[in-house]
Amino acid sequence: MRPLHVLGIVVFLAPALAFAQSSPSQPPAPGSPGGVLARVGEVDFGVRLGSTTGEVARNQRFRDLRDGPTLDRFRYERPEPGWTFKAAMDHVGYRDQRYTASVERYGRLKASFDWNQVPLFYSADTRTPFRQSSPNTFRLDNALRGAIQNGNATTAVFIPESTLFELRSLREIADARFSYRVTPPLDLRVSFTSTGRTGSQPWGASLGQANAVELPVALDHRTNDLNATAEWTNERAMARLAYDGSWFRNDVETLVWDNPLRLTDLAATPAQGRMALWPDSTAHTVSATGSMALPARSRAFASVSVGSWLQDQALLPFTINTAIPAIALSRPSAEAEARIVSMQYRLTSRPTSLLWLNGQFRLYDYDNRTPPFPVSDYVRVDSGAAASLTGGSEPFGYTRQFADLDASLTPTRFVAFRVGYGREEDDRTFRFLDETTEQVFRASVDSTGLAWGSVRLQYDRSVRTGRGLDEQVLSDIGEQVSLRQFDISDRTRDRVTTIVQWSPADSVGLNASAALGEEKRPGVAFGLQDNDLKTFTVGVDLSPVDTVMLGTTYGFEQYTTLQRSRQANPGVQFDDPTRDWSTDLDERVHTATAYLDLAELTPRDSAKVTYEFVRSNGLYRYLLPADTTLVAPVQLPAVRNEIQRASIDIRHIVTRSVTLGAMYAYDKYDVDDFATSPTTLNSPVFPAQVSLMYQWRPYAVHTGSVRLMYRW
Repeated sequence: MRPLHVLGIVVFLAPALAFAQSSPSQPPAPGSPGGVLARVGEVDFGVRLGSTTGEVARNQRFRDLRDGPTLDRFRYERPEPGWTFKAAMDHVGYRDQRYTASVERYGRLKASFDWNQVPLFYSADTRTPFRQSSPNTFRLDNALRGAIQNGNATTAVFIPESTLFELRSLREIADARFSYRVTPPLDLRVSFTSTGRTGSQPWGASLGQANAVELPVALDHRTNDLNATAEWTNERAMARLAYDGSWFRNDVETLVWDNPLRLTDLAATPAQGRMALWPDSTAHTVSATGSMALPARSRAFASVSVGSWLQDQALLPFTINTAIPAIALSRPSAEAEARIVSMQYRLTSRPTSLLWLNGQFRLYDYDNRTPPFPVSDYVRVDSGAAASLTGGSEPFGYTRQFADLDASLTPTRFVAFRVGYGREEDDRTFRFLDETTEQVFRASVDSTGLAWGSVRLQYDRSVRTGRGLDEQVLSDIGEQVSLRQFDISDRTRDRVTTIVQWSPADSVGLNASAALGEEKRPGVAFGLQDNDLKTFTVGVDLSPVDTVMLGTTYGFEQYTTLQRSRQANPGVQFDDPTRDWSTDLDERVHTATAYLDLAELTPRDSAKVTYEFVRSNGLYRYLLPADTTLVAPVQLPAVRNEIQRASIDIRHIVTRSVTLGAMYAYDKYDVDDFATSPTTLNSPVFPAQVSLMYQWRPYAVHTGSVRLMYRW
């Protein structure tokens, strides 16, 4: 249907295009350049063909490159005295199509509508033995489950039951906007955006460490966002009042799946599992914003917003397992509510041509008003009741305050010195650290306006410290008391960056950049220890003549981390340092690009050639201390990813209105990942897992297209 749909549009447009090309010119309209207000249009249609070896989906992850007729681009603009109409279409008839239309009456109103589709193609060769009896209720053959339960079969009996299917989803976005000028200083604006997502995505579900499944969870949810704004402006001041509302609705809110290993319930082993998916929710925000010009070339800005987040979804019972006595819920629904207060104040000033000053303060208060949910006993993954270690829910909340000061001094027109200081204070509830303070110091030197180029050098240092740690809380839930969470642990970070641009001649441009960053976490025995980076890029751009441009760029990135853990069970092992181990990650990325743009290969021909190359190698190493009592680990192989893309685009001008084009692209992806390779995921069924076989596999794609571009 899709190729016929596109072909029909092309055939429909063809007579109009031919008529527009051959019809006599219209009499010029008065009062416009050349006597006519031109109706400007452009259409680009043709045919695309391609071939793929290897994985089909990854090259089309967020786009649709199927073979067939194409209407890739359509633009139309109709300017009239006092108003203008515009329309656009892209990738008509394909999954990534987009349509836009707008009309503007100068100085009075603007209206626009945009329809955009964003596909997500996970895999073309996933498999599963599960069948959906209803949306997100996944069932297996009961006779096979009974045979496994009675010891007469293994999970291998599900292999012939596994069927091949495509795993994909589609996001559809409708966006409508309208603005109206009531009086010269007052504008009213309204916008509405509706985003829906359908299809499926991979999802992990578990009934214990030895019983995990992957499922193609069905998606059917929508978010509607509304904004209404009134804005008053003049040459010196601005004031704005706004309301933002958001409504999320999920039509498939519960996931149920069969246990591959059992047909009937036991207290420790359920016949099926159940979990909640995304609940319906709403958010409402009212905001006020204003700015005003002040003396000494200064401007003040302020913004305050108050919001409410609400979610009152009915709660699922603790378990679907009929062999476990029912545990009463403390209340039937979530009754979740949060009040959000956000403030931002900023003052900028340039009292002299040499000095620039900036100061700002931000506050974000997340006040979680959800009532505590007492829990004495609960059920773990439908597989047995246990006493709660926390006694119930812990409504997380925080208040974040941030102050920042910047000053820039420009003693000459070629050099600017800038210094800054920032301080962020977070006050949290129900985190292991009640308070954290991060101080940021930065300094930079900029040299711009030079005849040969520019230079920038910047240094940043941030120090984060925490207060209010209660190690007993960690001990109560069975964690190591010296474990720290990476987002709130004490941390020192240093970073140096530099950028150089040099133009030794009008036709030559050179650029280089480098960055070095180190991150340490003092006093942290377990968890993330170090997080460092090194990067640099070099590039050159040449334009020997006005119609020729070429260039190349090379970049290198290195990221290293160190994490520490302990392999221990409750008892004497828990405090045994000889059971410590570490994970060292070293990832290196090489990137190279090149291009050649021949804008006038001949008076009627142009060509553009591009090449991109990215290679990533990540290596995990397990490290043991010298006095270890652990068995030496088997090291994992490196994770390697490599992407290459080469393309050539040639265009030939037939007439002022007609251009012919041809394009060829070659895309190649190589991957070697021990966790997701076809060697590892070589079956939809394993002894302790039912897999979708969602693999990372290499591919090579050849794509070619011919097209006709018509302009009027």
